[in-house]
Amino acid sequence: MAYFLKILNVLLLSTVKYFYTPIYAYMIGLDYWGTMAAMIVGGVLGFLIYYHFSKIVIVSTKHIKPLANIVIPYHLRDHYNRYKHKRRLRKKNKKIFTKRNRRLVKLGNNYGMYTIILLTPILISLILGAFLLRKYYGNRREAVPLMIVSIIIEGAIIITGYWYMMDH
Repeated sequence: MAYFLKILNVLLLSTVKYFYTPIYAYMIGLDYWGTMAAMIVGGVLGFLIYYHFSKIVIVSTKHIKPLANIVIPYHLRDHYNRYKHKRRLRKKNKKIFTKRNRRLVKLGNNYGMYTIILLTPILISLILGAFLLRKYYGNRREAVPLMIVSIIIEGAIIITGYWYMMDH
């Protein structure tokens, strides 16, 4: 029974903190293959849950904004409108694109999804990565399968690296 609880613990932790899960699994005494299975399954399930939940959040914020204008006190709305006006003025006076800025925008448009997919399991949390992927690349069919493959491959690399470091 204790082994099942360890696997459940690692599975639940990997849905939130994917990068640090192998350290925890090693500390509680879970073996390599148990950690591999629990962490990858937990990471994929966590990503899928967050990905589909983020659609609800994105859609609901579109409907909440008009209601918020009615409920929020006048002085807060006034403060927000002044802030928006200052932002518009700053945007109007913003400098024109340079060659470097154009290249960066082109790079982001061409490789932005792949950057999010590669960095989500390691640097960005699964929650934030799922939200960004849904918000900006939700209409691309290959986004979710590529993210799942990325979670599996990077999880195997992370676990193997941690186990190698801990054993030596």
